[in-house]
Amino acid sequence: MTDADQKALNALAKGAGITAIGMAISKALTYFYRVSIARFVGPEAYGQLSLALMVIGVVSTVAYLALGNGLKKFIPEFRARDDFASIKGMVLNALELTVPLSIMLFGVVFFGAEFIATTFFDNTEIIPLIKILSFTIPLGVLTRTFFDTTLGFNKIIYKTGTVRILQNFVQLGVTLGLLFLGFNVVSAAWGWLGGKILSVVLGFYFMEKKVGPILFSKVKARYHRKKLLRFSAPLLLSGIIGTLMGYADTGLLGYYMTDFEVGLYNAALPTAMLILLPHKAIGSLAITSFSELKERDRESVEASMQTATRWVFSFVLPTFLIMLLFSEQILNILWGGQYTQASIALSILACGYLIDAMVGRVGSFLNSTGHTKYILYNNVAALTLNLILNIALIPIYGIIGAAIATATSTILTNVLMFAEVWRKENVISIPSVSILKTTLTGLLSLLPVIGLDTVLFLNTPYWFLIPAGLIYGLSYVTMYILILGLGNEEKEVLERLGEISGREKEVDKILKLVVS
Repeated sequence: MTDADQKALNALAKGAGITAIGMAISKALTYFYRVSIARFVGPEAYGQLSLALMVIGVVSTVAYLALGNGLKKFIPEFRARDDFASIKGMVLNALELTVPLSIMLFGVVFFGAEFIATTFFDNTEIIPLIKILSFTIPLGVLTRTFFDTTLGFNKIIYKTGTVRILQNFVQLGVTLGLLFLGFNVVSAAWGWLGGKILSVVLGFYFMEKKVGPILFSKVKARYHRKKLLRFSAPLLLSGIIGTLMGYADTGLLGYYMTDFEVGLYNAALPTAMLILLPHKAIGSLAITSFSELKERDRESVEASMQTATRWVFSFVLPTFLIMLLFSEQILNILWGGQYTQASIALSILACGYLIDAMVGRVGSFLNSTGHTKYILYNNVAALTLNLILNIALIPIYGIIGAAIATATSTILTNVLMFAEVWRKENVISIPSVSILKTTLTGLLSLLPVIGLDTVLFLNTPYWFLIPAGLIYGLSYVTMYILILGLGNEEKEVLERLGEISGREKEVDKILKLVVS
């Protein structure tokens, strides 16, 4: 492995480590936020909030014009050439294009809330939720621009600390306070807005004071509007389609079924997505790292991608297997007894996201190499399949049909991207031997848990999930080291992280113990 390759992996590991910590805290806070609403107001009202967030999510995607991917791609390239004027110009271009559009869309959504609620969902209960959340459209555009700029400078800590942690603290605190005062589900909308206000203020501060100044620097801007739009245009359509695909199940459940089913499904969906935490942590810096690595040593990209995929799959698989085996118990612990009806949907969704993680960061790689049109084609195909399956299956199977549609379209998207990366760049993202060994390790480690469960219980109690998780985790780590061991890449990254954290001696002792 080359020095450039290892440097990219070190950057991925460091950024992924920071992001993983932030995401873990964020997921905990977001879960508490959602669970608080779900337990206070029940599945029906929680379903109403999910529909309102869906409306805002779709509009916000349009408002941002997918320009963040361009910022994360081009800013590192300009930095490598010390072209600060182009960095300033590109950030200004992004703001000039998105801010007016986001303000216009805010007005459309705010004043058209009643039309949206009654026409698409025949549901007047979500009108106040849509109106409150509509203020987050322009705030979200500013926040994403500011933090995507800091990501272009490889400063992941600012977004992690603000968007992942502080924003969620504010959302949770405001929501819980208003819930205790008796404001019901509208509390969540106000909490969501409060968190967004904090993020936009801190995002501007970090971009100007910690990374920049950029907007207020004395450097004369060099604009790249056409370049930014050319790169982002396919991604805008792709982003809209991807957002529609992400919300199609919730929207069509709201159209065909009741708010109650929407609430059940939106307990299973974010729970299944927990298994993607390592995948998203690695992906947070993937476009930037791949872009920089490609400039220095294109041949080492495949090795870097396969190493990252191996890391992700090693973390994702055990979580997936526990989720598959104890889906009902997990939903009961996190969401309450009413939501255990979504256990089958949870298992189906988890299967789709496992494939997502196994394929690796192929989407980020296609972005970094400029093959954005293929992402568009993939998302069109996946959305078409998703809509057809949702329309066909939801009226018959309800939330299970929605889960099948989402999992199937997720798998299709990843298979297509894997094939395109292989065909266009001659890069294979899946380390097949490592994946097979990891799968064997995960399944063998599960045997003690299944044995205990079978011998001790006729119906698995919910509390068994805690000792089962501990037993499985210990078995998995032990067998992983015995079967796969630690490669040179993992050792070098661990040593580097030990230096960064000031724990070199402790890391050295662990590595010597593992090697011996």
